[in-house]
Amino acid sequence: MSTLLKHEFLRTRDLLTLIIGVAILLAIAGALLAATGWPVLAAVGVLLCVVVVFTLVPVLQLALAVEYWRSSYGRSGYLTHTLPVRGATVYWAKILWAWLVSLVGAAVTLGLTLAAAPAVARATGGQPAMILTSIREAWATLNEVASTWLVVAAVATLTMMILIWPVQYFFAASIGSQAPLNRWGVGGPVAVWLGVYAATQVVTFASFAAVPLAVGMDGDRLGIVRFDLFAELRAGASGTAEVMPLGFVVALLAITAVCLSWTVRSWNRKVSLT
Repeated sequence: MSTLLKHEFLRTRDLLTLIIGVAILLAIAGALLAATGWPVLAAVGVLLCVVVVFTLVPVLQLALAVEYWRSSYGRSGYLTHTLPVRGATVYWAKILWAWLVSLVGAAVTLGLTLAAAPAVARATGGQPAMILTSIREAWATLNEVASTWLVVAAVATLTMMILIWPVQYFFAASIGSQAPLNRWGVGGPVAVWLGVYAATQVVTFASFAAVPLAVGMDGDRLGIVRFDLFAELRAGASGTAEVMPLGFVVALLAITAVCLSWTVRSWNRKVSLT
């Protein structure tokens, strides 16, 4: 596994370094433009910073998904599948590397956000010196209304939501490269991913009814409260409950588990190279 992970690093490091480098340069340019305070340039700078913050991790994941497909099912896939290890081992090395890159990308995004925040605040009429104060106050308020386990669960959920995307992308690439979908070329993985996306929406919606629990205010603290999907739908825009249904967590975990197991089976039994 360590050898395979090292190979993934060597194979993708140039591409990943390029993506992260471009993101950092764009964030620096955006922060400098935002710091000028000039209406048009400042607006362009804020836009650049926002684009970097919201796209760095997805771009890294999509780039790895393309490399996964090319190295596993393209012309170089023949070499990959001649390695003297089980297909599932190769897959786990690739997905572990994708997860690690995703977490590093999230950390870089957080760093760029904090670094660019003062310039963006200046461009939008705020006070740069208030950024850190606002963060400390928000953290203190969160700890006042939420228990430690709830904060930890929220961080774990956010991390999970970052890591599920490579699983779905790799699943689409693997299943979409099996016969007969492999005759479509790149269209096979795209079609499978669209199917997974649609299934995720349906399963997630159903989970709201199956798991009648949510995170919401229970008195003066955040906690687990009852959630009635159909009552919320009947209330519509007039509903007053502000909660976060927990069903989506169950749905995403189930879908991720299915994608992982199905992809492992594909690597062990149904590899079709294009």
